[in-house]
Amino acid sequence: MKHRILFSVTILFTMFFLLSSVHAEDIDIITPGKTITAYAGRTNQLQILIKNNRNVRDTFYFSAWPTYWISFNKYFVSLSAGEVANITLTLEPPRDAELGTMIYSFTVKSVDYNVSSSKDIYFMIVRTTNVFFSELKINKQLFKPGETVTIEPVITNIDKKETLNVYLTTMVLKDNKIVQNFEDSISVKPQSTETLSYDFNLRITNPPGEYDVEAVLKNTLNKIIDEESITFNVEAIHKIDEEKKTENSILYSTVTITITNNGNAVESDFYVTESLPMISKNFFYPEIEPTFEEEKENRIIYKWLIPELKPTETRVITYQLRFTNVVLISCLLIIIVVWVVWLFFRPTIRKSYMGILARENEISISLSVKNKSRKTLHNVKVVDTVPPLAKVVKKFDTLAPKIKTKETGTELTWKIKQLKPKEERVLTYKIKPVIDVIGKLKLPKAHLIYKTKKGKGRRVLSKTMTIKGKVK
Repeated sequence: MKHRILFSVTILFTMFFLLSSVHAEDIDIITPGKTITAYAGRTNQLQILIKNNRNVRDTFYFSAWPTYWISFNKYFVSLSAGEVANITLTLEPPRDAELGTMIYSFTVKSVDYNVSSSKDIYFMIVRTTNVFFSELKINKQLFKPGETVTIEPVITNIDKKETLNVYLTTMVLKDNKIVQNFEDSISVKPQSTETLSYDFNLRITNPPGEYDVEAVLKNTLNKIIDEESITFNVEAIHKIDEEKKTENSILYSTVTITITNNGNAVESDFYVTESLPMISKNFFYPEIEPTFEEEKENRIIYKWLIPELKPTETRVITYQLRFTNVVLISCLLIIIVVWVVWLFFRPTIRKSYMGILARENEISISLSVKNKSRKTLHNVKVVDTVPPLAKVVKKFDTLAPKIKTKETGTELTWKIKQLKPKEERVLTYKIKPVIDVIGKLKLPKAHLIYKTKKGKGRRVLSKTMTIKGKVK
């Protein structure tokens, strides 16, 4: 850090008025003294008073010789008659400036008139330390995340005999907060220079903007003997990555949207958008309700507002498309369709009769068997039962059955070797009531028995048939 040596303006004004009574020049130049102490490697400032002793307003120009190391806060000034101006002279001798007395000739000259005045100023150049920063370097000024800032403090010892031991602290700061620091103990040989190097790796978590690098040099008594600083900038990288994952099941579909800030800047007030077919509106179930939704071109658009997302931070948005009701309805419809198809294409047996229910009167029973399926049925059996109130007339117009008498009635069994698709067979037999039946005679259901291709047994029943008897 550069130090400033300021001289009291009050003393200068006092000297000016004391001397003004004895000076008869057109321009008075007043300094604190003839010999001024100036420190090498620092900014030394000297206040000079200028008075216009002429009775006209004039503009004056300032200069000094030699010109190196010296500058002014202004080079022109306009003064009315008797007016005084305060000029700041700055002297900045380098670190390795020769020690001793430097003489500068300060001149004030009128711009419009042939009037001027000069005064010699003696600067005694002294040095506070022989070891100092001759330079503080970085590899460039603008960086991106992932790059490396190389910091190089250069320390010089201008002492001709002594090796000097110093302590170096190098800090990287952002908004006056230390981000990283490096410390070293160094021995610098006489009349030599030591260059150190430190790497500051920029991560994605380092925010963009201006960074300061400050280097502090201390002696063995832990006293600061020199300071230096430099700045660099980190570029803002805006990078929002979105990953979408879908998990499907029979009853629902789960969609997970993961938003990650892979940049180095904080992202604020942005939206995550999801576009779905209009039909999905009735199935949409989000974990977090969208900020708003709109319908556009036969689609529905959902938007979630993300107020803030820091670097490396993640937000997860999850929603489900639930199809439970649709699946249940679809399954029911499929079952109904399959059942209807099965009814339509399965083998059938239909039982009918002809005749009048009366004692010793023959009644003709017909069993119509039809294969509605698309496959040939093998080893088909047709079984029917005649109740005990009637007897079978053992005289058959079609295929004769096998007859078996049981307590429950007479069982008739027909065996058909095969029944081709769409083929229909009619089996008939006759019965006679053994008594007069008053009311109704209920005939049992006829059975059609067959096996599937895989050998599983199947049974199809006819409808129950009722024959009306005599009425009292």
